[in-house]
Amino acid sequence: MLTYATLATMLQAPVLLEGQGVQMLYAQVAQLLAGRSGGASEQERPVMQLGFSAFTPHAAALGVQSYATLDEVPAGSVAVHSIAGVMMPFDSWYAVGTGTIGQRVQQADAHPSFIGHVGVFNTPGGSTMGLENFAGIIAGTQKPFVSYVQQACSAGYWGASGGNAVMLAGRTAMCGSIGTMAEFLDFTGYFEQLGIKTVRVNATKSTNKNASFQAAIDGDPEPLRAEILDPLNEVFLSTVSTNRGDKIPAKQLKLVTSGMVFVGEACLANGLADLMGSLDEAIALAEQLANEADTTDSSPSSSTTSMSLFAKKLTLGAAAHALVSAVAITPEQATAANAELTAAGVTGAQLITEAAFEDLTTTAGRATAAEASLQLVTTALAAAGATDIAALVAQRDGFKVKADKFDKAPGAAHTGTALEAGRTDVELGEPSAHQKAIDALPHNQALAGNPLFGPRIKD
Repeated sequence: MLTYATLATMLQAPVLLEGQGVQMLYAQVAQLLAGRSGGASEQERPVMQLGFSAFTPHAAALGVQSYATLDEVPAGSVAVHSIAGVMMPFDSWYAVGTGTIGQRVQQADAHPSFIGHVGVFNTPGGSTMGLENFAGIIAGTQKPFVSYVQQACSAGYWGASGGNAVMLAGRTAMCGSIGTMAEFLDFTGYFEQLGIKTVRVNATKSTNKNASFQAAIDGDPEPLRAEILDPLNEVFLSTVSTNRGDKIPAKQLKLVTSGMVFVGEACLANGLADLMGSLDEAIALAEQLANEADTTDSSPSSSTTSMSLFAKKLTLGAAAHALVSAVAITPEQATAANAELTAAGVTGAQLITEAAFEDLTTTAGRATAAEASLQLVTTALAAAGATDIAALVAQRDGFKVKADKFDKAPGAAHTGTALEAGRTDVELGEPSAHQKAIDALPHNQALAGNPLFGPRIKD
């Protein structure tokens, strides 16, 4: 038979499990109670040992490798941690406990060979024993931790939510079951069939000892809900809220924390996950975050820092994180993300959509052309002696007035090629003394009587 410690953990300790995980747990319990544990006792099987799994970017072709000791791990590696099956605090032949996994995370986080972590979650949840400590280790890593989720429900999501980023393994990946419920077995009828009678005696002052469980068995769930379920649930919800910040939209918070399980795209929409990708992409993201952390200038005199959307100390909401995997961004999404940036203290810059950027680029081109045209007009105005268009119009109107005046003056019409009889183009007046002297000259007197020089009379 399995040891009492394992059986006690499965039957006595509170568990946070998604529905299908509960059924799987019951199947294991049934086998244990029937003595069918797979053909060998726990004492006869070696406890599953967990080495150190790592991915080294410069040896990507080798994939994820296992190492017996930390000193064997190549420098620049990303630690890969597996959280699979029903989560239990202790190691056994069928599972590695969260205690050991948490210890490995801490060791890798402190070792110089590792630059980051990827936690591969494939779990419906598990025991609350040691869970808060395990989740706290993930949330408290100094190196980036990416939670790669195939399934992270209930206790599993409690742990996964502490990562810098939650990446879904695909459209069938599941997150959620954020809630608390009690489900336990009443063996009274079974024992009665075996002729076993349960005898219960409380100490004088132990009036409430196991009273809430007995009340639930008797049909009254309220004492158990108030004593255990609600307080435990508040710790669960507050941890998720702290880890995910405002990534979960306020209008969806009630639904998300009601215990529902979400699949694929729904996890992205409600803020339970940040993006979707492959394991290689999760490892690449951990490496990217590690590089960003290395390039961050943390000197007191510097005012320039490099912040990732997945930095644990920069709390952004679902709107900002949704942009990471979005192919196209709507104006509404950009506005929502900008609101979150402002709320997070990121000022002096705003996000715009690609379409808006193209519009601004087109507008800027038109503005440049308009500025060039304006310069030409300004130069022409200066050449015309005008300071602006209004002055040029006034100048034009003045010239028009003068032109109209001259147009109406005598002599505006063209004269003919011949004069009328007795008319001349020369205006004659009283001759001056000089003219009289000239006219009195003998040769002029001779010409004056010559008919060739007299007025021509038209027949």
